[in-house]
Amino acid sequence: MNPLDDLDRLSQDRRRTALWRCWITGGLTVVALTVTSLGPLHSGRLARSTRYSPTEAIERLSAHAQSHGLSVFARIPLHDREGRGEWLVLGLAEDETAIVQSDDPEQVVSLPLTMRITAEAGGGSRIQFHALNELPRLADGTLPAQLIEGLEALPALLDDALG
Repeated sequence: MNPLDDLDRLSQDRRRTALWRCWITGGLTVVALTVTSLGPLHSGRLARSTRYSPTEAIERLSAHAQSHGLSVFARIPLHDREGRGEWLVLGLAEDETAIVQSDDPEQVVSLPLTMRITAEAGGGSRIQFHALNELPRLADGTLPAQLIEGLEALPALLDDALG
């Protein structure tokens, strides 16, 4: 794992600025462990419902990802109290995805380019994903440009794939 654009920064005054790191990783084990340790609260605050089953939704999202500058890094089965489905981990390159780390106790680790897709009771599925404004910022208020582009692509990807 290596820091994205050398963005491993620590403010001189830790009381006012959170420790923040963003890695690009090709390590599937790291991503799988992170995803399975996260619950629905870490799935992103944005959500969309679709008439497609989780399997169909993931297939459609996977098929459209590349046209939005994203790759499919991993598909990880999801079985928790909230439902069954899959995590769809998207990447900034074919074999890389982003992991954001903060010392905020509410959001220690985040996989910002990950979608949580679960079945809805009446049929179809619910897709949760991260909004750009959910992620902790660096001390200068910025995020890496690659990550911003990836997050901004998610709503259009959903529109195209799920119509």
